[in-house]
Amino acid sequence: MKLSYISALFLLVSLLSIAFTLTSVRADLISDVCSKTQKPAICLSALRGDSRSKGANLEGLAAISIDISLKNMQSAHDLVNTLFKQATDPKLKTRYSSCLENYNDGIDDLRGLPALLKFRDYSGLNIHASAALDDPSTCDDNFSDLPAQAPQLKVASDKVQGIIGIILVISNLLKG
Repeated sequence: MKLSYISALFLLVSLLSIAFTLTSVRADLISDVCSKTQKPAICLSALRGDSRSKGANLEGLAAISIDISLKNMQSAHDLVNTLFKQATDPKLKTRYSSCLENYNDGIDDLRGLPALLKFRDYSGLNIHASAALDDPSTCDDNFSDLPAQAPQLKVASDKVQGIIGIILVISNLLKG
């Protein structure tokens, strides 16, 4: 009887140790990925803020990052559309119109990523994520002269670029 109690206790401690180790590895995976991005704070906030990240492997984190990127790209597009409608300055209208095209292209680029991930085309994933990253950046470049870019658009653009950066890091890690 005493032996089975000790065996059961040993088994319980072993299982708890394994569970703790697996949890630490997953947390370290997010930290490892985010430390390699250009905007680690955005990465950590995005991945740790999504419950699907718990227990996800690299491919899972890539899928989550694609989903978050697409939602944020769409939100930035919607913001640009609102700014376009509110603008009275013809220069701003022209710039926002160009940005709408940029964000439409970005949305199209991101929509193709899940299939590339599914078929483990990590190079293609990287190439198309890079293209998506260029779209908000190109919009930002429209505002090198006055009138200045709306601050909320700059924040949205930085966030989108930071999240797409996660996909780039993960695709490089998956390429090995």
